[in-house]
Amino acid sequence: MAWERMSIEEYAAFKRNGGDRVVKIKGTWWVEARPFFFRPLFPLSRVAPGLANYPATSIVGGVLHLIPERMQANSSMNLFLYEDLAGYSLESMDKKSRWTVRKSMEHFHAERLTDVELFVRQAYPVYRSFYDRTKYFYKSERTAERIFAQWARTIFSTPKVKVTGGYRQDRLCAVDISYQVEDLVIEDVFFSDSLSQQLRVTDFMLHVLREQASRSDARMLFRGFPSGKESLDRSKISRGCRLLALPAHCRINPLALYLGKSVMNDSYGKLAAMTAPQSAEK
Repeated sequence: MAWERMSIEEYAAFKRNGGDRVVKIKGTWWVEARPFFFRPLFPLSRVAPGLANYPATSIVGGVLHLIPERMQANSSMNLFLYEDLAGYSLESMDKKSRWTVRKSMEHFHAERLTDVELFVRQAYPVYRSFYDRTKYFYKSERTAERIFAQWARTIFSTPKVKVTGGYRQDRLCAVDISYQVEDLVIEDVFFSDSLSQQLRVTDFMLHVLREQASRSDARMLFRGFPSGKESLDRSKISRGCRLLALPAHCRINPLALYLGKSVMNDSYGKLAAMTAPQSAEK
């Protein structure tokens, strides 16, 4: 179940096919994460600050990106990353975490999913359960089965994307979608039904992902940016994921910042979490 490496060009094509707005400026691919607000598509890309290096419409909203070494930062970018992938094993975990994973393994097994029609039939009810539990606002249109099926076909049209299912007997309970871009494994999507949460399906699926990453040639595993929701972010930290604050440059149109604070609380909260200073213990 190893990943086949994607180039950044392939990654950009995959994201564009999925409906994301991506644009290439001077060798760097950017994604419009929110209207008129851009960040590099590959999260570890480093860009020298300057309007000529940014998408033109970012002047309306803003940009956030890592910077080359020895350049002056005006902000930081926080990323959830696992390092030392090869060093992962059950034996390397603390006693409580090891017990949790082993208990989860009593209930679930993992399979790679390759049949898109089977995926839609099995995964859509899981996604609805996930949405009903979390009220996750991002891409909420996928709660419509037709839109969910369209999204699934985009995912399965790219063979280098790995879709892993967590099953309890023959019932799909959780889905993890991941891929490797250059030397970085990216966990793109994870969702599970509510009943399986009680049986620690999240810990099981994370164990499967980290075991696979330990056998890859990747350098790090990226689990996303802080969400601004404390319980969600702390759950990643409690499972051993490091929240790294890397030197960055942030430029935001003052009017866009005001509107974000006033009427786009979720988007502003995520931006604030992505750039917040981190204490040493993280």
